[in-house]
Amino acid sequence: MIINYLKHLPLFGVLLCSCACGTKVSDTTLIRGSLEGFTADKVSIYVMDYGINEYIDVVDNLFTYELPTNKAVVATVTCVKDRKTLSVPIIPDGFPLSIVFTQDGATQASDNRKSVNYRLAQENEVYHKQVDGIKEMMALQKAGAPKETIDSMASILRGYGDLLDSFSREDIEYHKDDYLAANALVELNSLTDEQKDSIINTLDPTVIQTERVQLIQKQIHGRLYTKEGMHFIDFSVETEGRQSHLSDYVGKGQYVLADFWASWCLPCIEEFPNLKDVYDKYKGEAFTILGIAVSDEEADSIASIEKYQLPWPQILGTGDVAMDTYGIGGIPHIILFGPDGTILYRDLRGERIKTVLAEIFGK
Repeated sequence: MIINYLKHLPLFGVLLCSCACGTKVSDTTLIRGSLEGFTADKVSIYVMDYGINEYIDVVDNLFTYELPTNKAVVATVTCVKDRKTLSVPIIPDGFPLSIVFTQDGATQASDNRKSVNYRLAQENEVYHKQVDGIKEMMALQKAGAPKETIDSMASILRGYGDLLDSFSREDIEYHKDDYLAANALVELNSLTDEQKDSIINTLDPTVIQTERVQLIQKQIHGRLYTKEGMHFIDFSVETEGRQSHLSDYVGKGQYVLADFWASWCLPCIEEFPNLKDVYDKYKGEAFTILGIAVSDEEADSIASIEKYQLPWPQILGTGDVAMDTYGIGGIPHIILFGPDGTILYRDLRGERIKTVLAEIFGK
């Protein structure tokens, strides 16, 4: 199935050659959209780098919009159907394109094969096949399907993963001046932070200067400077007129298990019982837990602390400061600091926390 799909993909070299032919590109990118099988009054468009986050009127199930051309950025066009969010990414590269929303999803198609959106549409098609395949795999496992059936689906999913990985590597090599290279940095989990940082320096300045790449680079540098074995980096925030520092708790002779969390984060809340267990077992002069609320309103953090009865100290209102300092891209993220402030472990979760602490304290 994967092999047949690969055979029908246009050769990348042909696409690259066609892109080199000198067709004049417009200063604006025209978007034409339609809704099929349902109606809506509006769709929305979001472009981080332009500060655009607004609604577009839909008239007779049609809409149009123009964006300044910049193929280094990405826009997301979204429509809500019966509380289901349908979204499609587009790159404003100067070639007109069409968006179609149906009851099942959204697709985009460029009017010109020289458009980078032609490539983006290919990648999105494979990505959605992968997502659908994962759902099918979960259904098969739940239904107790035969091992051969599950193994076959697993092979198909590996094929999709390999194809997306191949796309990303080609994007880094041949799309250094557009959004696809920036997206590939996120998708290629096999790359180390050092490799990603080196690749960023080879990209076109227009891509490097985008907010997305700046954020990626900030997270990479945060992780590179706060690896396991390194000394902690301090940060401070002001809460209700009082300065709170990480160094108020870390490097003071205790093991400190720092939980980066937020009130809106369900996986963070699901980790609380486990944290309570280790806190009750090890709390004292040698050990404590420190909560660090990130990207959260202080009132919401306080309400959650009270609701879930979290007894350990907290640093509230850190916004993005704590996340940026430690290069954290998702929460919960739990770090164990040694008594002298050395970062012993990063990204601890669940039973792993108990195992690590048992090894340290011998119980």
